[in-house]
Amino acid sequence: MSVSKTPEEIAAFNAAVAQAVEALMPELRARLFEEFRREASSSGGGGTPVTISGWLEKFGKQKPRSFSSTNTPVDAENWIAHIEKIFEVLDCGDEFKARLAGYKLEGDALNWWKAYKQAKGDEFILTMTWADFRDVFFNQYFPLSEQQKFEREYHTIRQEDKETTNEFMKRFLRLAGFLGAKAGTQEE
Repeated sequence: MSVSKTPEEIAAFNAAVAQAVEALMPELRARLFEEFRREASSSGGGGTPVTISGWLEKFGKQKPRSFSSTNTPVDAENWIAHIEKIFEVLDCGDEFKARLAGYKLEGDALNWWKAYKQAKGDEFILTMTWADFRDVFFNQYFPLSEQQKFEREYHTIRQEDKETTNEFMKRFLRLAGFLGAKAGTQEE
């Protein structure tokens, strides 16, 4: 047996369903948000952080080395390479890298960094790119004269008589690392 509904009854029924769904939406949103938050925290952080505090937590879990001073420019290059390796594995956005690296500066390096930030103003760090941080850092800890020395060595590198092929390759790759993206290009 078929029961027919009038258009008014159908409209009233649809309105009642829409009203019930609308009343449930805040609770459904809250439940979904809570479930998403719970899954993200149980899976080691879930998605990509969107705040500096989220990135700091992920960055800290990688146990990045601190930097306080250097005896040689190689120490500065090694620290930057270590930090970049962490950024790469975390797929960290450029907008957070300078602040995260700055967080790992200690002692004399931290004093230099605080003075530099103070001279530039508080807001500049929020827009500082990783390339800018590297330039400023290397200007402080890897002077231009030292950089030029490494570039000259790169351009004139030859395997020495008592140097094994592995030793030569290590030296070559270290020098190429100092040149970065310029190595092997017309720009060098």
